[in-house]
Amino acid sequence: MPPTPSTLLDGLNEAQQKAVMTTEGPLLVNAGPGTGKTLTIVRRIAWLVRKGVPAGNILAVTFTNRAAREMKERTDALLGEAAAPIFIGTFHLLGLRILREQGRDFTLLNRDEQAEILKTVVKSGAQALQQELDRISAYKNALGREARPPDSYASYQAALAERGALDFDDLIRLPVELLQDEGLRRACRERFTHIIVDEYQDINPVQERLLRLLCPEQGNLCAVGDADQAIYSFRGADPGNFLDFEKDFSGGRRIDLVLNYRSTATIVAAADRVIGRNQKRIAKQLTPTGGQGDPIVLYSVPDDRGEGAAIIDEIELRMGGMAHEAASESSRLETARRSYRFSDFAVIYRTNAQARALEDAFAASGIPFQVIGKPNSMQRKEAEETLAFLRALAGTVAGTDRAQLRPGSPEARLLTEADFFDPRADAVALLTMHMAKGLEFPVVFVAGCEDGLVPCTIMKDGIDLEEERRLFYVGMTRAKDQLVLLHARKRFLYGRSLGQKTSPFVREIPTGLIESRIVADRIKKEKPEDKQMGLF
Repeated sequence: MPPTPSTLLDGLNEAQQKAVMTTEGPLLVNAGPGTGKTLTIVRRIAWLVRKGVPAGNILAVTFTNRAAREMKERTDALLGEAAAPIFIGTFHLLGLRILREQGRDFTLLNRDEQAEILKTVVKSGAQALQQELDRISAYKNALGREARPPDSYASYQAALAERGALDFDDLIRLPVELLQDEGLRRACRERFTHIIVDEYQDINPVQERLLRLLCPEQGNLCAVGDADQAIYSFRGADPGNFLDFEKDFSGGRRIDLVLNYRSTATIVAAADRVIGRNQKRIAKQLTPTGGQGDPIVLYSVPDDRGEGAAIIDEIELRMGGMAHEAASESSRLETARRSYRFSDFAVIYRTNAQARALEDAFAASGIPFQVIGKPNSMQRKEAEETLAFLRALAGTVAGTDRAQLRPGSPEARLLTEADFFDPRADAVALLTMHMAKGLEFPVVFVAGCEDGLVPCTIMKDGIDLEEERRLFYVGMTRAKDQLVLLHARKRFLYGRSLGQKTSPFVREIPTGLIESRIVADRIKKEKPEDKQMGLF
């Protein structure tokens, strides 16, 4: 039996209930990590339907296919067939829907095909072509706010038009152009009377403009997210949209979700202390609902090889292997009371350059692992099916090659790294901090907690220190039961051996929350011929 409005509030805390029931006017839901954001969104959608809002008038958008799929599955489970008319999907799928409903026929290109077209107008090598495509993409997502387009922009767009083709950035840019028509804009606003945007802190200028056109300033826009988890400036995301929401939308209200149902009190306290150093945020303090939990473990290891070995040892300990000498007796007893699977562990790092040493360590250990962002054959098949489906919607099923995503291509823009995480695999997850967004694991290892990597200044100057701190915060708050930080005193990276100091972000964690463990340098064994023979 479908739930009644009253039962839709069951199990929700007071702030979640307010976020569900506040259905008129602009609303900002400031949702910290582990505070039940998706649950609140799904209950809000169901509440709207049960209160009489036609399902076809509800629009819910997010950024990844994985997040949209989870939201849709949970909404379908609550409402059954009544959920069918609700639009739940990514920004790109929304743009595609608008274009198709306006009768636009086009071929949808993946990244490889974009490069082939750009090659006809720009004579450059493969790497230069990819860089130019990045510049074109940035220009489109900035909605032309940049001073001038890339030199190749006009020629590239002309080549697309000649072939009747669009790239994925056009799926949002073109609807923005179409919605300049007052009649279409009015029709869309009458159709989508209630809009919900997940991860609102991650929207870029063209996405923000699309939302503005779809929703009047006094309209029912519910923006859900967390400025403390804004980590996508390199994609053009502007957390200022989140921070300025109450100012930008007259009469807007804010509800803070701060009860954390994910992490131990120790992890929550440490993460709060770190992120509290940032200035560009909406201040909130997470309140843990669970127990105190174990201290955060901070390893100091000789080098990146020692880092991998320490992680392997910790996993084997928790999987029932022999306890190592560094573990205290109380820690061993506590660990023994728990039952873990390989999929309960994640190793998170700042840069892809760190992955190789970790992969080698896991391969040598025999522990199963998956590197998120490196799709396996099954994940590639799912990606191909997703893109083929979207191209079919666009009317472009023109053969096997054009209806599939070629293995090894960058997944085009529509599919994100998180879409290549297989939660069904009983394997340790290896992933960057960016890829970890939206995921959670009982035990999280954060590798490379060193100045130069966290924050990442090793390859560039002029970094956004607050965004780097937000990245570390995201990594910390993925952990449910145990957080392990690792610092290598020496690291071989980018072709050179580096002496490393502990990350300044780690030093912001109160020492009372940390249990430090030091792995001594390996002693080089002397070869027999190196020994000098004595005289007697």
